[in-house]
Amino acid sequence: MLPVREEELEDRQYHQDLATVRERILGFVLRRLVPHRGDFAQAEDIAQSCVIVLWEHYPDKRELAEMVRIAIGTARHKMAQFQRDREKMPDISEGAADRLEFRVGTNPHSGQRLFERMAARQETDRLLLAMVKLPERCRELMRLKLIEQKSYAEIRGITGIDGNIYEMARRCFRTLLRNVGGPSL
Repeated sequence: MLPVREEELEDRQYHQDLATVRERILGFVLRRLVPHRGDFAQAEDIAQSCVIVLWEHYPDKRELAEMVRIAIGTARHKMAQFQRDREKMPDISEGAADRLEFRVGTNPHSGQRLFERMAARQETDRLLLAMVKLPERCRELMRLKLIEQKSYAEIRGITGIDGNIYEMARRCFRTLLRNVGGPSL
């Protein structure tokens, strides 16, 4: 039985390393692509495709530094391809391309999209402010449940809380909704 658990541990570590690589690649792509050439969704697509390439073509590479190096090389190629694809319409000015993309609905900088993004940003800001107002214990519980997607049993083991984790999470969610200004449960 011990070798099976060791394999599970190695797989779990590999998947954690893949998540770390994705975060680093997303940051790398965001710094180089987002301000002028693309938006966050396109940067996320590039980062995710780099992780998929790493996972499919280099399954034997398990060291984090080597995985990051391969993924950065892949990201550079994918960003260059993205730029080449964007330059395929050289005869159209930026304004005309924006109007065309607005009609088609793919331009992330169109007026409607900007309004939607600003509204979403305001909602995100309200949520983050409400999260900051939560007690530290609730923030930790919400992070473990929502972001890391741990089970209640795992949360109990990590935090060392002896009480009913489900009930505590429910109270934290209710407090978060109250802080955001939404209807409480």
